[in-house]
Amino acid sequence: MRFKYYCHLLLLGAVASLSLAGQASDSGELPVVAVAQFKSTIDQNNRWNDPSSKPQNFEVMVETQLMKIGRFKVFERNRVDEILSEQALQENLSNNGTTLRITGVDYLIYGSITNYSSEVKKIATGSFTSSKLITKFEVDVKIVDSLSGEVRRAESVSVTHESGSAITTGKFAQAEVSSDGLVKAQRKAAKLVASLLVESIFPISVVDVLEGDVYLNYGDSILSVGDVLKVLKPGRQLIDPQSGLLLGSTETEVGQIKVKETTPQFSIATMVVGSLPSAGDKARVVLSGQASKSSAPQRKRLGRKI
Repeated sequence: MRFKYYCHLLLLGAVASLSLAGQASDSGELPVVAVAQFKSTIDQNNRWNDPSSKPQNFEVMVETQLMKIGRFKVFERNRVDEILSEQALQENLSNNGTTLRITGVDYLIYGSITNYSSEVKKIATGSFTSSKLITKFEVDVKIVDSLSGEVRRAESVSVTHESGSAITTGKFAQAEVSSDGLVKAQRKAAKLVASLLVESIFPISVVDVLEGDVYLNYGDSILSVGDVLKVLKPGRQLIDPQSGLLLGSTETEVGQIKVKETTPQFSIATMVVGSLPSAGDKARVVLSGQASKSSAPQRKRLGRKI
């Protein structure tokens, strides 16, 4: 037990040192990211246009997650709103052909909240009834080249949160209901949205494997206990022989892992299925939806490009 704790301390120090060294050497190359408007398509018919899904709160949560990661420069929100307002683009962000002109920004994140609902699930056996209140939150996210307006990645993120439970047996009843179900669900979704950028620019990677535990290079700013990731071993690079563009690389799935512990600097996971990975293997949070990618030439970035 002491040996494992000692290894944890050594790994924590190594990861922290690498992180500080990377930030010091690459501080001028960090990509600049701006969070723009998240519309709520489900609130449009609400009385008095009440935004029950709280899209502005979600925007702030995404910004907060990006700041916690410490590997991006986050463009000031007030300046984003001002620039987009001046260009009359706030109502046209969903148009993939829109050309965005935001000086000093590499990538723009925006999207639409497509679902916010609560559902009661019951299990009844004789006089015993167990109920759970499940809050569901879904959002469509796009990462856009801030100059050309090209959608570089698109994902559909869906999360659930148990916000209440009740037990009834005979004349006895007990219930616990949380009033912050939406907040909890949105924070989970904000982590997943932030991970989209992480996967594209600074991938989640295996740092080490020790006594069956898999150590990852991100902590609780991106990952949560219970998250499932698929581990991929990178292979040969794929280069277009005509243009010379790097198209990507081949990948072989090693297996899936599940996060069991997080710290601010790194996370520890265990195997769910497959074989143990090796240091340097990439890990990707399991998400619904497909990435929309393009091999078109890109302008020179302020920071690292997707």
